[in-house]
Amino acid sequence: MARVHIRSADVSDLAALCDIASIVDPPHDGADFDTTYYQHLLQHGHVVVAEASEVVIGYGAAIDVDGVRHLSDLFVHQDARGMGVGRQLLGETLTSDAAASQTFASLHPAALPLYVRAGMAPTWPLLYVHGDAARLPTSSLIVEPCEAEAAAALESEWLGWDRRIEYGYWSRRPESQIFRVMDGTSAIAVGCSVDSRGVHSLGRLACGDAADACEVAAAAVRSCGDDVMAAVPGANPAARMFVESGWRVVDLDLYCTSEPGLVDPRRLLPHPGLM
Repeated sequence: MARVHIRSADVSDLAALCDIASIVDPPHDGADFDTTYYQHLLQHGHVVVAEASEVVIGYGAAIDVDGVRHLSDLFVHQDARGMGVGRQLLGETLTSDAAASQTFASLHPAALPLYVRAGMAPTWPLLYVHGDAARLPTSSLIVEPCEAEAAAALESEWLGWDRRIEYGYWSRRPESQIFRVMDGTSAIAVGCSVDSRGVHSLGRLACGDAADACEVAAAAVRSCGDDVMAAVPGANPAARMFVESGWRVVDLDLYCTSEPGLVDPRRLLPHPGLM
């Protein structure tokens, strides 16, 4: 293969990013490919591409979350694997003034060793669960629409980081809904849901108190629809609830971090690419 060149990406690379991602990590059956996610990374993140003979063969993308570099994506075309392209992309993507780094590693055999060598150790699994919302416990909690700014402010109060840009992105996605979970007159959780070609997903959920995790997750998922997908940390109390309610674990990633304690998985059902 020709010499590999790593460079910063721009909007002209959008189609190439989407093409590689759709091949390496295709969307779930029936789901649309979300080009808005890659537009968001190009506008607000740090994206680099690997080229050989002026053809994009891989890319890496990251965002900064409260001084932590979160590796969103690292994909290399299957024809270019085993040549150190991923290592080169990772080196350029993690270059920043951030004090720590984190990512969700897939189960691809090359992924975890690459991240461990970069100083990010596996900490807990992120379970992708799929099932019938009607099988989850019911409660008196109310799920209601919420403005993106208000949701970001509540999450900042609870978890200590500023996610206004991400909530703005989630609010603009087609068929998405920003919501808050109310216990009487008090907001105890915020999040977003997405509906794409009949596939309902809980895109994110941030909880004020870990003690409310199961009840909040059940109420939020029930508001999404009947047949729902969600990403749940194995360390979150809701993980057991989903499994005991007959939901299937259809895939999993591993949360890897250079510094333990950056994220409290008991209070968060994250967006894998944006944390």
